[in-house]
Amino acid sequence: MTFLGKASILAIALGAPLTAAASAREASTAAEQPQAGDQQIPGDIVVTAQRRSESAQRVGISLSALSGDQLSALGVSNMQGIVQQIPALRVSSFSPAFTTFNLRGISQNNFADNLEAPVAVYIDDVYIGSMNAVNQPLFDVDRVEVLRGPQGTLFGRNATGGLIHYRTKKATEEQFNGYTSFGYGEFNDFIAEGAVGGGLAPNIRARFAARYEKADGYVTAGEFPAGVQHTGRSAFGANGYVLRGNVQVGGKGQPVLLDLTVSYSQDTDVPTGQYVVRTAEADSTNGLGINPSPIITGNPWRHASDSQNTGLDRQIWFISPKARITLSDTVELNYVGGVVDMWKNNREDAGGGLFPFDYATAAKYTQWSHELRLSGTSDKFRWQLGGYYLNIDFKGSTSNYGPVITGSENGLIVSDVGLRSKNWSVFGQAEYDLTDQITVIGGLRWSEDRKSINFVNIGYNLDGLPSPTLLFDIDQAIAQNPSYAGTNLIKYGDWAGRAQVNYTPRPGILLYASVSRGIKGGNWSPNPQVSLADFKHGPETLVAYELGSKLTLFGGKAKLNTSIYRYVYDDYQAFSLTNLVAQVTNSDARSYGGEMELYVAPIRNLDVSLGAAYIDSQVDFIPAVIPGTGVKNAEFPQAPRLSLNGLVKYSVPVGEGKAYAQVDGVYSTRQFLEGTNSQVSIQKAYFLGNARIGYNSDKGWSVAAFVQNIFNQAYLQYNLDLGSAGFVEQVYGRPRQIGGSISYSF
Repeated sequence: MTFLGKASILAIALGAPLTAAASAREASTAAEQPQAGDQQIPGDIVVTAQRRSESAQRVGISLSALSGDQLSALGVSNMQGIVQQIPALRVSSFSPAFTTFNLRGISQNNFADNLEAPVAVYIDDVYIGSMNAVNQPLFDVDRVEVLRGPQGTLFGRNATGGLIHYRTKKATEEQFNGYTSFGYGEFNDFIAEGAVGGGLAPNIRARFAARYEKADGYVTAGEFPAGVQHTGRSAFGANGYVLRGNVQVGGKGQPVLLDLTVSYSQDTDVPTGQYVVRTAEADSTNGLGINPSPIITGNPWRHASDSQNTGLDRQIWFISPKARITLSDTVELNYVGGVVDMWKNNREDAGGGLFPFDYATAAKYTQWSHELRLSGTSDKFRWQLGGYYLNIDFKGSTSNYGPVITGSENGLIVSDVGLRSKNWSVFGQAEYDLTDQITVIGGLRWSEDRKSINFVNIGYNLDGLPSPTLLFDIDQAIAQNPSYAGTNLIKYGDWAGRAQVNYTPRPGILLYASVSRGIKGGNWSPNPQVSLADFKHGPETLVAYELGSKLTLFGGKAKLNTSIYRYVYDDYQAFSLTNLVAQVTNSDARSYGGEMELYVAPIRNLDVSLGAAYIDSQVDFIPAVIPGTGVKNAEFPQAPRLSLNGLVKYSVPVGEGKAYAQVDGVYSTRQFLEGTNSQVSIQKAYFLGNARIGYNSDKGWSVAAFVQNIFNQAYLQYNLDLGSAGFVEQVYGRPRQIGGSISYSF
């Protein structure tokens, strides 16, 4: 079947509103904007997807947004927690210090600390380049915006697959306001947080927020064999705090607004680093894992380790100065600065107690960025021009102990990496209203990368070799192999672009069609035993074609948004293990799919939201474990063919407030956790459900009780196929957790 034929089916299944525009006129209120007194629906949020504030329903981009109140109602307490109610968004994580988001099947599953992800993460307009720094506590948040597809013309870094933007609450002019909240759940999970702020003087205001969490971890030591109780630490716990401050000067009629946000977070000896391990065989033709054993401990949340030398330590500084200067009634100049400074040390028993394989990573990551953006608007024309600069300095170390990697019983291999990366770009986007109903949009960005890497691999106590032994030095290797000159350098320049047409036949109906090109530069795979030929991988480009619709119905009591897309990749960056060496290679790929989101308030006090995503993907070739072999026509990792999400909330007035009951959940069909599509990486179809009841008083206090993962569903959050070494590392998502919270707002 051709793409056009498949797209037609998707349009019928997910995008029926594309043809509903004409019939929408049958009801006079069907497409009207919300009127005074109408009940408002969840998801009716003002976003900045185009770097200006506007209703999400007026933006011709496939996006989802959750307000701070919605995040609280879902019980989301960290940056990973947004995935359940965002169609086509998933997450992979083997440690609280490493998070990979997956959007429409696009991700970077390599666990190397030096890589950047194709789904870019922003906090308050600042790009966060390290995957070690994107899973932080989520609190005192205004909203989260998720934009699908390439976003290169207005957002400056690696947004081939889309982006996730977290926006914290800012200082307000109110004299004194804030909140305090306490929560407790199973696994001794205690959370305390709060914020306070308000006006300090005319045109000067501030807000300060803090959060603390401590938890034992939900993966605990089990029995293996029967009767033998292991004593290793728990995993996926918490022990840390965050401090954040925001100060603003000016604004509200003033020509200049100055904004400064500073935050500091610290995690200390967080319980983590234990895996659930299953034994497996290796396919003799390609080395991929097959025939996984049942879970060794009989429980997906039990490990068989006795190690106490595991855990996470991490510190993160975030500093962002901003300025907005109003040059005239129609022209504005914005500056966004950002500094991210992160240090982490993560220690694991990677063999899960069954195989002698200790693994540790340490990293020091520093980035600073500047963005200057000039924008203007008139009755029919809106435009933005800007420049962006990013500097990254990374120093990292990995340590592999034991025979799995070193081949020696007491062998140790230490890899030291130093990477410098500089990027500059210029960009612009313009919108012009050809008529009251038709708007054309065009955007372009030119981006330049300059990167260099140092990599040294040293062995200790290796059989037959003196200790220490220099195993690999990238500079020496290039000197000995002149044909590989430049392998340690990247000089890359390319363009990203967007062309789009919006059609608004009447208020409340938006139809759009776009084609966009996204880019992502190359990088390196500095791992033990890596070959010089596989050390560097090239850039990738993505051309995306998209059709979408956004309907506001029944006086603002319902919204129905749909999109269908086609992705064509050149040199898609795919992760695999060749000779058990983690590396990224390039291969062409393509996919198509779509999303649907429905928000409706059918009766007073009842809110319903439903979502769906469909993905069909194909990667031409991904290398397997045995060199020279591989998988043809593989599916994207974490890309179930169909996923469904939903939420139902009913509120009822009680006394001086409202009581409510809420259920939500997500269903996913079968998927592969790894790009090689190995048998041991299959996650079967599953459903994950949650429930919450609570009471919100008109006087500011509230209480709630919740059950996360009601049915105690076991589902994979991470999988690493080491079948050729005899086992598979796995991490399962949180089991059922019961808890409650109490808070007070003032």
